[in-house]
Formats: sequence, C-alpha cells, structure tokens
Amino acid sequence: MGAKPEVKICSRCVLPEAFPGIRMDKHGLCNICRDAPIGDKVAEHMTVLRGAMKEVILVASNSGAAYDCIVAFSGGKDSTYTLKLLTERYGLHCLAVMVDNGFVSAGAMINARVVTDALGVDMQVFRPAPNFMNTLYRTSATSTGLHANAAVKRASNMCSSCISLINNYMLKLAAQTNVPLIAGGYIGGQVPKDAAILSVDLGVFASMREASLKRFVEHIGPEAHKYFDLPHSKGTGSNRIITIINPMLTELVSEEEIVTEIGKLGWKRTTDTGPNSSNCMINDLGVAVHYSQYGFNPYIMEIAEQVRNGKMTREQGIERAFSIPERSAVEPLAAKIGLILQQID
Repeated sequence: MGAKPEVKICSRCVLPEAFPGIRMDKHGLCNICRDAPIGDKVAEHMTVLRGAMKEVILVASNSGAAYDCIVAFSGGKDSTYTLKLLTERYGLHCLAVMVDNGFVSAGAMINARVVTDALGVDMQVFRPAPNFMNTLYRTSATSTGLHANAAVKRASNMCSSCISLINNYMLKLAAQTNVPLIAGGYIGGQVPKDAAILSVDLGVFASMREASLKRFVEHIGPEAHKYFDLPHSKGTGSNRIITIINPMLTELVSEEEIVTEIGKLGWKRTTDTGPNSSNCMINDLGVAVHYSQYGFNPYIMEIAEQVRNGKMTREQGIERAFSIPERSAVEPLAAKIGLILQQID
C-alpha cells in the first residue's frame, strides 16, 4: 500500500498489464478490446437482451406472489437505478432488500429511505451479526483459496465474500416467499455479460455451491452455514426455479445519466464513501488490499468497459482506476475488523 507505480495500460480501455490474462499488441491494444463488440453491435446486443428480459418480467408479474421481484438494494446509485427501472418502466411490484454489513454509509441509508418512499416500494433490512461480518472481511483479506482465481478480476476478495452472502440471502428469501424474480444492480464489467438473465434451479444450485460452502466453513467456522447454506429439499418451496436478472446489463448509460435520473427521486451522492462506491464505507479497504495483493483496482473491469463503450472518458477512467486509498485512510477500517495491514504487504 502507498505510492502507485507507473504501469503499462491498454491504449483504449485502461486495463493494466498486471490484469490476469491480458495481452497487449504492438499498438498497446489489449486482447479484450480486440475481441469486444463496438458501436452499433453493443446497442444491438442490449436490445436483444432487453427484449428477453421483458418476457421474463411479464411472466413474473403474473405469478400471483406477494411481490413480483426482490431487488438486492444497497441504497447506492446502480441498485437505485435498477429499482427505478423495474418499478417505473416495467411496473413491477418490488420488495427492496438491503443487507446492512455494518459499514453502510449514513448517506446511503438516507437515500434508501428517500428512494423507496418516492417509489412507494416496501423495504426490508437484514443485518448479519457484526462479529461474523468482521471475521468474514478479515479472513477474506488474508486467506488464499476462499474464492475462485477468476473472481479477482471483478471484485476484491472482501467484496466477493459479501456479495456471496447477499446473493444467498436473496435466494433463500425468494424461495421462502415464492417470489419468482430477483434483480441485481450489477453493471457491465462487474459480472459476465451472460448474467443479464439467469435461470436457477435452487436445488441444483445448492449442490453446485457445496464446494464454496465448504471453503467458507473451513476458513471462517461452522457459523458460515447460517449465511451460506442453501436449501436442498424437494418441493415447490425450496427446489424451484428462480430467475435472476441484472437490468443494467441491458442499459447503455453513463454514471452521470444514472445520477441525474435517480436524483429525481431525491437520491444524493454520499460524502463518506470512496470513488468506487456510493453506499459502502469498507469498500476503500477492499480496494487498497486488492491493489496491494494483485497490482490493479478491483473495479478495473467495470471502469474499462465504461471507457470502451464511450460512457467514461479515458482520462476519467485512468483517474478512477488509480485512485487507490492510502494506508493512513484505511487503517481505521482495518482496525475495526481486527485486520493488521502488515499481514497484507
């Protein structure tokens, strides 16, 4: 942690040479840019995805469940825009569900209340035990083998663990309430492009996640079962199909456009989070630790895709990608979870 070295980056999208699997040609263009669709093809792909999503949403809206959709809602800009889309454009009856990890920004909490009030949406807050969350974050920052190697391309290990807990909670809640649809607020670069619409057989998915659950239990202890178990039993309640959608993957919008739209609901930028989050205060620690361990910002895929699609200038992308928190800024966060930063260096 500390001063950032000069690094070679893609001449188009700002991905650095430290990024896993990256290959630069003689012009400094990376292999991901060379293979990526451009211009009209991006818009055409999103139009196709949007059409498919409309069909899924139509089915969900006629399910007869108490809610059409559970929205993983953080109070941040992307999940707020997602909730606005589903409520206003698609007319879904949504339940906004926030997982309070103990580090949710005070501004994000206010935004969550203001936005759900403006949209007339019910909201539920689930707060896992703080001691468990601190252990989860501390272990994720210092342990190897907790997540698949590819996960480091899209998120810090701390974020990946938290996201896994949130995803599990949403799936269990949907199964318990028979809600057919779950929506996330992920944008391009945060998840694979084929994650716009995912059909999940919960029983099959639980079996597939057993290896991941075993790793959490081994690293954190038996309490991990409470947060990472998924139901295996047969029947319509727990062995059923749940569809997961990420509507932002069908939208080609800039951060400025998102903030303008959600500002109409009363949403305001937070002042107590870093440049890569609008809801989570511990995010800066995850970014700093990830950069120290792997040599690149865990948000670089998201940043690169926005630059590649013309929704962020290259200069903005470079500034965002290399805005890495200094040790002095994240030491209080590390102390709160019992993390010794010297273990990371």
